[in-house]
Amino acid sequence: MVFACVLLAVVVIGFTLVVRDQDIPPAPVENPELKHLQERRVVLFENLKDLQFEYLQGKLSDEDYQSLKLGFQNDLAVVLASIDMLREKFPQAAGNADEAAAAGKAIPESTVNVSSKCPACHGENPVGHRFCGNCGGPLG
Repeated sequence: MVFACVLLAVVVIGFTLVVRDQDIPPAPVENPELKHLQERRVVLFENLKDLQFEYLQGKLSDEDYQSLKLGFQNDLAVVLASIDMLREKFPQAAGNADEAAAAGKAIPESTVNVSSKCPACHGENPVGHRFCGNCGGPLG
């Protein structure tokens, strides 16, 4: 048993001494600015979703909802334009940022639009919701 442990230790130490720098794969290139913009994009989509929820709950007036929504959409447009510009400027870093953004669960466009009706109160609800935002009944 002791012999096997010593042999394993010798093999591990020998292997680490034999590994050359060129055998180690390069670290992935990651652009911190692009990563920050991707995170900001996800936050803005979440803010739009929360804003719509608050509006459907009746906590915001039409005027407030439209002005806040416009502000979030303007911020999102700037962020998306910056992301596109950075992707063109640094194409090698875009792949890593895309993978990180995919893990951040961006909101599909279809969930932002109101399109399903409640069978009980006929209120408008976002696609994918299971319960009505107006009366709380199941959406089927």
